[in-house]
Amino acid sequence: MATQRRKFSYEEKLGIVQRAGQLGVTAVLHEYHLSYSVFARWRKQFIQANANAAEMAATNKTRIELRQLQEENVRLKKIIADQALELERKEEDLRKFKR
Repeated sequence: MATQRRKFSYEEKLGIVQRAGQLGVTAVLHEYHLSYSVFARWRKQFIQANANAAEMAATNKTRIELRQLQEENVRLKKIIADQALELERKEEDLRKFKR
């Protein structure tokens, strides 16, 4: 008769991988009766998930910075436009005064 396959939840897998980091891989594998290939696959899965999360965080940070720079650019363009209008008005006043 075949042995029934055990199923570990995501949290249990994460706990086993973290515990292996603290106590040692061999001890944890013996404790949970796991093969190294299963453990290595879980560890790779969590490393990849962390890398994806870090990449997404960096992407979000970049998007936020881009939005802030665009808003600042709009504000600066308005300031320059106001200054150009003021300068033009003063030049017109000077032309009227010189006549």
